[in-house]
Amino acid sequence: MIRHPAVFLALLGLACADRTPPPDADAQMATADSLAEMAEAVPEPPPMPDHPGGRSGQLTARAVGAFELDRGWPARAGRCARPAMVVILAEEPGSGASILLQLPASSDLTGPYPVKLADSLGVPAPPASQLGFQFFEMNAADAYQAADGEVEVRELTDRRVTGRFTVTMRHVINDQIARVAGTFQQVAVEPLPPDWCERAAAAQDSLAVVDSTRVPG
Repeated sequence: MIRHPAVFLALLGLACADRTPPPDADAQMATADSLAEMAEAVPEPPPMPDHPGGRSGQLTARAVGAFELDRGWPARAGRCARPAMVVILAEEPGSGASILLQLPASSDLTGPYPVKLADSLGVPAPPASQLGFQFFEMNAADAYQAADGEVEVRELTDRRVTGRFTVTMRHVINDQIARVAGTFQQVAVEPLPPDWCERAAAAQDSLAVVDSTRVPG
């Protein structure tokens, strides 16, 4: 059983969802100007790399841009019935990757899972995915979160999951961008601990309440 699935809560954005009220018109204009200046300063991201070959039981990724890699990690996966989700964790000392799949209410769970992020509007409707990469050194750590793209699930049962992903990753602090293509092959699926599933369900319910109390317009 997966013992440390806390990362999937972070991927959901449940702990840090922005619940502040919307800014006024002047603030929105200032924000738009700032974003335009930032966009001009950010270099054009590199082309998406080809998908790497994969091995059974591994998550393999190829990245270009802010970070570059072409490697695989041993992977494992866990599943909650409520909320309906699967989290895939791949890690070794110094680096790791994680994928969260929010499952649709369907008997066929294969197909595309677009990257969608939780925010003050609530949890995104499934099918949806979130991805993260982390790198650790002696005195530093870097984290990237998927900004767009999708995960394509080709097989998902109670025993294993197989698929691939094509995403644009953004550094969580400095907004540097990397393009990442990867695969996960016949990764074993186990139940996630009930207490973690309960925490995820409670967090999603909390966001749903926030969404239902928003004033339209």
